[in-house]
Amino acid sequence: MRVLFITLISVLGLASISAQDVKFTASVSSDSVLFGNHIRVTFSIENGNAKNFEAPNFQGFNIVGGPNQSSSMSMVNGLTTQSMSYSYFIEPTEEGQFFIEPAIVEIDGNIFETEPIEIKVVPNPEGIIQHPEQRRSRSFNSFDSFFDRSFPPREEQQKKKPKKKRKIYKI
Repeated sequence: MRVLFITLISVLGLASISAQDVKFTASVSSDSVLFGNHIRVTFSIENGNAKNFEAPNFQGFNIVGGPNQSSSMSMVNGLTTQSMSYSYFIEPTEEGQFFIEPAIVEIDGNIFETEPIEIKVVPNPEGIIQHPEQRRSRSFNSFDSFFDRSFPPREEQQKKKPKKKRKIYKI
């Protein structure tokens, strides 16, 4: 009986995933960048099983990080959603207008591609260094990061100030 129940729940979960719209999108941390800095490009797949992901060749850019892959699955009130993303950090090789070409992926036997994204690279005579915006969540990725953010570093905990000696007067 228990096996039948678990099988039924699994089949219903998979059916709800396939009933939802499949989405394949591309996003960037910024559509303009100072020369000498980098941006984050993320390709996201929602509600589909991706196969054969092909990233663009990033013409006019050097890849400085990636591909980084992440995936998640959630089930809320019987509605199951899953997502997967590939992200890259890229740095322009020169100033000007560039296009990030579409990425291609196969999802459930169908071919999907993203829209091209225009990036403007502007001069940076002062050599300003920028960092792509990072999405922060309130959840902690690891136990150590919780302590790093909430408590003083371990070195400070070990360095305790010595207590002052009091003068004692005898009467």
